[in-house]
Amino acid sequence: MTKKNMYKGIAFALGACFVWGLIFIVPYFLPEYSSIEIVIGRYLFYGSASCLMFLKAKCHGGCKYPRAIWLKALYFCLIATIGYYTFLVLAVRYSSPDICALILGISPIAIAFYGNWKQRETTFRSLIVPSLLILVGLIILNISDFLNSPSPISYSLGLLFSFMALAAWSWYVVANSKFLKQHSEVYSSDWATLVGVSSLFWAFVLILILAPFFETPIEMTKYFTPKFLIGSATLGLICSWIGAFLWNRASLYLPVSLAGQLTIFETIFGVLYFYLFTQSLPSPIEVIGIIVLLSAIVYGIRKFARKKAFVDEISPH
Repeated sequence: MTKKNMYKGIAFALGACFVWGLIFIVPYFLPEYSSIEIVIGRYLFYGSASCLMFLKAKCHGGCKYPRAIWLKALYFCLIATIGYYTFLVLAVRYSSPDICALILGISPIAIAFYGNWKQRETTFRSLIVPSLLILVGLIILNISDFLNSPSPISYSLGLLFSFMALAAWSWYVVANSKFLKQHSEVYSSDWATLVGVSSLFWAFVLILILAPFFETPIEMTKYFTPKFLIGSATLGLICSWIGAFLWNRASLYLPVSLAGQLTIFETIFGVLYFYLFTQSLPSPIEVIGIIVLLSAIVYGIRKFARKKAFVDEISPH
């Protein structure tokens, strides 16, 4: 793959992380809603919008895929959305957001090594330096909150669910990249739409499963406030559909081990959004952590840029 295509892939990956970073800040403006309510609102919007896009494409003779592709979309959606977010909510409940964020922040390292193991694209030795830099940067970025938290030993369940969420997300990034490269007939936009339609199915399943456990009657009126609708639309349309589309394009251009390292920008953008919306500045130690994370990505990109080829040349949709 040419350097030009690599830089295109990097641009798409940065775009995806740019919108994914909003996932961390939108719930900040919805404190009166539970995590489950927010995630259901997100995927109802994502699924509904995807259904409209699917119907429009069908009217124009597009988006025609066999049952096997639909089953893949359902499977990917179950692990990457419902499974991942359920583990995330449980992790936060049993441990703390700080510890959970630190563990999930390791995903670029996990994706890089797991992806290179599944699709050998570089030497494992070349992944050691950027992975160590990412780990150090994450520790620096979270050290103050981590030290002020109760002992992680008492949070064994939370740690377990955190690692399960980490495993689910890492699997998805690698499997999604492999699927798109092996099925060039599936357009990036169509794949985002198919997964979105599948998310609507799983959202209704989640509602049916959780409804009996609500202690008080559900007040539907609170879900039709401008605040909740705008927040859910932002998460469902921008973070989910547009984010998925951009990441699908990036997955076609980039080797998965490099794409995995770039996911750290989701954390970086999330941190920057937090300081922007709270009108505050990061502490000097947090600035150092961000600089270390960025140096890891620069190192990884330069290592790959020196290669003459990364993966077989393809024609991304």
